Amino acid sequence: MVLRPASSLASLLGALDLLPVPTLLLERPALRLLAGNRDAAALLDCEAGQLAGRWAALLGSAAGAALRERLAAVTGGDQAEAFEAQLPLTETKARATLVRVQAIEIEGRSLLSVGLTDVTRQQRAEARLARLQRRLDAALAGAELGAWHRNLRTDMVEVSGRWCAMLGLPPMRALPIPAWRELVHPADRTVLRDHMEAILGGEVDRYELVLRLRHADGHYVPVLSRGVVIERDPAGRPLVMTGTHHDLTALHASEAARVESERQARRRLVELETLYHLAPLGLAQFDRSLRFVRINEALAEINGFPAEAHIGRLVWELVPDLREAAEPLMRRVLDQGETITDIEFTGETAKAPGVKRDWLEQFYPLRDPETQEIIGFGIVCEEVTERKRAERTRELLLRELDHRVKNLFAVMSGLVTFSAREAVSPGSMRETLLGRIGALARAHDLVRPAIAGGVGGAQSTSLAALLRALLAPFGGEEDAAGRLRLEGPEMPLGPAAAPPVALALHELATNAAKYGALSREGGTVLIGWSAEADCLSLRWTEWGGPAVAVPARRGFGHRLVTQSAAQLGGSAQFRWAPEGLAVELRLPLERLAG
Repeated sequence: MVLRPASSLASLLGALDLLPVPTLLLERPALRLLAGNRDAAALLDCEAGQLAGRWAALLGSAAGAALRERLAAVTGGDQAEAFEAQLPLTETKARATLVRVQAIEIEGRSLLSVGLTDVTRQQRAEARLARLQRRLDAALAGAELGAWHRNLRTDMVEVSGRWCAMLGLPPMRALPIPAWRELVHPADRTVLRDHMEAILGGEVDRYELVLRLRHADGHYVPVLSRGVVIERDPAGRPLVMTGTHHDLTALHASEAARVESERQARRRLVELETLYHLAPLGLAQFDRSLRFVRINEALAEINGFPAEAHIGRLVWELVPDLREAAEPLMRRVLDQGETITDIEFTGETAKAPGVKRDWLEQFYPLRDPETQEIIGFGIVCEEVTERKRAERTRELLLRELDHRVKNLFAVMSGLVTFSAREAVSPGSMRETLLGRIGALARAHDLVRPAIAGGVGGAQSTSLAALLRALLAPFGGEEDAAGRLRLEGPEMPLGPAAAPPVALALHELATNAAKYGALSREGGTVLIGWSAEADCLSLRWTEWGGPAVAVPARRGFGHRLVTQSAAQLGGSAQFRWAPEGLAVELRLPLERLAG
């Protein structure tokens, strides 16, 4: 937090004594005390003038290391950080304190504002209440307790037979305190000593803690140890204590088994919930009034509403088209406990208004696990819109294929007739006819995927792919960047448009190879295309070939190119320039995708 410029360090230091809580102001990163109020000095058991020295000694002590590390770790921010700490006032005395720390910056200096609250009595009160509760639990636990009785005058501990049996020891009446301490696990001796010191110091008169005691065979037995002072001398010093040890081995094993069982149950529940919510199928559950109880994200996405918008609502409030067909089936499941599968529905949803969609659904009853009473029903919903659309598209394509085959025979008949009419010999007719048929075959190869299985109007090829296939025999791939150049954007080409475009371009390439730019070294052909509004401009430009003159008559090649463009609702423009032939085909874009 950065204080406003109007504030100053001097004014802040002067206001510390006005604060109602012990407060320190520290300079970072050394945590050096700049100032503290009188309440802070009282909390640290020193005079106001001794506060800086007391604070430095506190942080420099081994007991103050944890507090020093915690303060050094405080980050900046608008929120204060709070934690509990033990403030070591002397070697044997510490004060439990709630520490609230706020990082501030003033006059370019990074500071910490530290508020201190003494919570020693509160912690002792909480510990006393906890011990009272544990004693009550021990009273209700009943038998299976090992009893002990300690005489602090003789420093001997009398033990019961059950206590000896718990540790696999032979029956004995008493053992000295040092021998008893040796049975305690080394890691537990400190906490036991602290409890005994609190009792001997008169701070408490009883304790309760978990210890580990060494069994005769070497392993450690966890026990709940309870002790209470039952006799004190006139000065209040304890003389006699009595208590019990309760073997926790079975309880710990049972608790470990319970924790593991709960962990496994939570893991399985998480797996089921994850599967439910991430399943690619729509899933939902309804009560007997046909209202949503739960729904997964897949079905909510299908319906076009957030998952939480479904809860408590009828399905036809969100998808009205389903009521007439779905409600009788839902009530049949509830009334008869019947599972109904593979039901197809068609309707609209908020996700795509005006678009008919298809679903395949299953309905199954939900029963109370104890009474088996039907308490609702569940559904599994799979959207099959695309699959149904694909089936309808395939049927349409099959009919289209039949139509195209008939058209192909008509085209072949025309090609044979015109090729025969212009041929000068059977060999030339064969060469010309095979070239034209080959162009049709290559076009068919490129659009065949759409005819065989394209869905939803997907394009089977592109203009560039068709051109590369058609022009490969006239230059080869190694010449593609030289004599034959293609320039244009990606342009989809459908099965209806590919054959006429293929015939036109094959005819132009054949003419160029015989008479034009491709008939001699150095000749070049540029095929460029671009989309202009709703029309494709496809330009064939030759240069570097023999000199070109306007022909005296229009041959079949000219008519084939013109008719191919007209078949797609377009036009063909020829320009016989001296440097080479230039042809522009203008074709409607909407026809090219068909």
